Amino acid sequence: MDRHSILMWVALLLALVGTLLTLSGDVIFNFIMAKELRLTPTSAVYSVWQKTPMPLTVELYFFNWTNPDELMNEGFRPNLIEMGPYRFKEFLEKTNVTWNTNRTITFRRLRRWYFDGENSNGTLDDSVTTLNPVALSAAYVSRFRSSFIQYTLSSTLLMTGQKVWVTRTVREFMFDGYSDPLLTVATKFPHVTQSRFTADKFAWFYKRNDSSEHEGVFNVDTGEEDTSTIGVLRAWNFKNRSDSFEANCGEIKGSVGDLFPPGQKKDKPLQMFSADFCKSIQFDYSEETEVLGIPGYVYAGSKSIMDNGTADPDTWCNCGGECVPQGVLNISACRYGAPGFVSYPHFLDADPIFSQKIKGMSPNPEKHRMYVTLEPTTGIPLDVAGRFQINLLLQPSRSISLYNDVPTVLFPIMWFEESVRITPELAGKLKLLLALPAIGLFFSVGLILLGLVVLAVATVPRALRNMQWRLLRHRKEKVATRRRYQVSFLNENSRPLVAAAGPTHEDADVK
Repeated sequence: MDRHSILMWVALLLALVGTLLTLSGDVIFNFIMAKELRLTPTSAVYSVWQKTPMPLTVELYFFNWTNPDELMNEGFRPNLIEMGPYRFKEFLEKTNVTWNTNRTITFRRLRRWYFDGENSNGTLDDSVTTLNPVALSAAYVSRFRSSFIQYTLSSTLLMTGQKVWVTRTVREFMFDGYSDPLLTVATKFPHVTQSRFTADKFAWFYKRNDSSEHEGVFNVDTGEEDTSTIGVLRAWNFKNRSDSFEANCGEIKGSVGDLFPPGQKKDKPLQMFSADFCKSIQFDYSEETEVLGIPGYVYAGSKSIMDNGTADPDTWCNCGGECVPQGVLNISACRYGAPGFVSYPHFLDADPIFSQKIKGMSPNPEKHRMYVTLEPTTGIPLDVAGRFQINLLLQPSRSISLYNDVPTVLFPIMWFEESVRITPELAGKLKLLLALPAIGLFFSVGLILLGLVVLAVATVPRALRNMQWRLLRHRKEKVATRRRYQVSFLNENSRPLVAAAGPTHEDADVK
């Protein structure tokens, strides 16, 4: 095979490969993305999923009750002063990871918190006065019990010196916990307090630091068969629904917040399961934004999370047995029966009746709304901020003397923000992944152009040689034609010229 034939085949091959890559670029990109985003031991996303490479930021704000002595005054309104933020760095890790044959993965979540004193407004030794959560929980749980149980509890509260409020340090309220004689009674005589809380101390995050036992067992889809199911929660504590809520409110939906399926749409809400609330919560599309140069969709916390059936009849089951005005979620069933109610910080988007009964609430959507920002093509979170407020319900009780004449107030205790933002290093890798279709297009077009160049190299010189040969031949033919013409002309005119030169022999004889 000569050089010309080889170049022609090379040009044809380059053009063919370039054309095929151009036509199949999206298929190749989707294959690469699916391979790297699904949960497998060798995928790129697994190491990041199993142990977060960057810490989450947790900021806690306590509400300090400054006028508890005025509790029994007519027209009483608690005066609350926000303290904080008390900032922590949180590291999240998946433990007890088990790969299942049905393309799911089972695991627990281990959290570690480290106090960030430099970026906090206060220390863990700051004192906070708030409602007594231990006594209030015991009274709330027993509210529907027999009169005998309630009177027994009332006597126990008096004997153990309980008050409506308690003053402790941030450290004790957070992780360390504090002892309470009522907890001892609850451990030895659970029928008295009617409580399922069996810890020896009380703290909002007692024994949760450096532990994987609190949030339960999760089972999620790996997305190996269908990328639209990547990270979707299939079971929690080996059940496909929550026992804390009735009807559709107890259905397990969405992810656990660290993985979302690719191909996010604006008209499709996000579903995320919260173990702290024992239910799934919804995020609705809000706006487009950009994080470190990466375009993203912002999904804000839906009003349906705190709806009691007012805005959407299907959310009637959020009441959890006891309905409160719009804007608050009853999670008592999820918190050992304690009077726990969740809202957005400072009662954002809630019924004004809550703020009217309290001094110190200043809701601000920019500071208090929760959101999730996703890169829509891959579903990778770019910026996340979860913000919730913990409230306790203070209400009068006829049978328990400690609470005979107290007002009915949904009392804010604390609110927190858990946030994380993609790092510049991970953003660079994500940009490279997103640029693959453009890179592939440029590469395929480049192959086509290179094929044309090789084709030109193979054909142009030969064409030029052929052209030169044709020109040379044309010139030769032209010269030959000219010579033939000249010869023909000379032949036609040669005889007269010879006769004029002198007489022939025949002429001489005539003379």
